[in-house]
Amino acid sequence: MIMFSFQRQNNQWQRLWRQQQAAGPLQRILAWLVMGVLLVAGFFLILLMLLLSWLLIPLFYWRYRRKLRAFQQAASQAQQQYQQHSEQPRRSGHRVIEGEVVDRKEE
Repeated sequence: MIMFSFQRQNNQWQRLWRQQQAAGPLQRILAWLVMGVLLVAGFFLILLMLLLSWLLIPLFYWRYRRKLRAFQQAASQAQQQYQQHSEQPRRSGHRVIEGEVVDRKEE
C-alpha cells in the first residue's frame, strides 16, 4: 500500500521532469532572465542595506555621545548639589557619635 503511493508519486515527478525537459528554448531563456534579474535585484538590495548601515552608524554614535554628555552633566550637577548640601550646617539635631569597639564576643 505504502509502496504503491511512492511509485505513484515517483511517476508523477518523472512526468513533470519530462515536461520541463521538453520546454522550448524561449521558456529556458525567459527562466534564465527572470533568475538573473532576481539575483541582480537581491544584490542591489543587499548593497543598499550595507550603505544605509554605514550611513546610520555615525548618526547613532553621535546620538550616543550626546546622551553620554547629558548624563555626565547631570551627574556633575548632582555632585555639586550634594557637596553644597553637605557643606551647609546641620540644624536638625542629628549627631554622629564616634567610638571604638574594645571587646567583641564572637558567637
